[in-house]
Amino acid sequence: MNKRRAWMMAVAVVLAACSTTPSQSPAPKGADLTGNWVLRTESQMGAQDAQMTVRQTGSALAGTITGQNGRVDYQGSVTGAAVAFDFTIDVNGTALKLDYTGTVEGDTMKGKAVFGQFGEGTFTARRQ
Repeated sequence: MNKRRAWMMAVAVVLAACSTTPSQSPAPKGADLTGNWVLRTESQMGAQDAQMTVRQTGSALAGTITGQNGRVDYQGSVTGAAVAFDFTIDVNGTALKLDYTGTVEGDTMKGKAVFGQFGEGTFTARRQ
């Protein structure tokens, strides 16, 4: 009887250890954003669409955004589902930096856009 009780205790200890050990699953792979996107930026002045090309190397992003005011190069990064990119435009002779931060879910990016000292808005980008 003592052997049986000892055996059951050993099995219970092993099962308890297995159920409380954290899994060591690999971290999720970051999104691959390479391709063409339609970027919609919404601000107090309304919505504006632009074409966005994305080249991704590791977590680094680069490309161009082409809209009604011309074409601009940008730089950014993606880490897991978090995406960020920025660029500077000329507004009547003054450089204005625009910062975009958000998340990626499948073929959609969305988040917040900051227009330097001129306020904030939102953005959504969809892969073409």
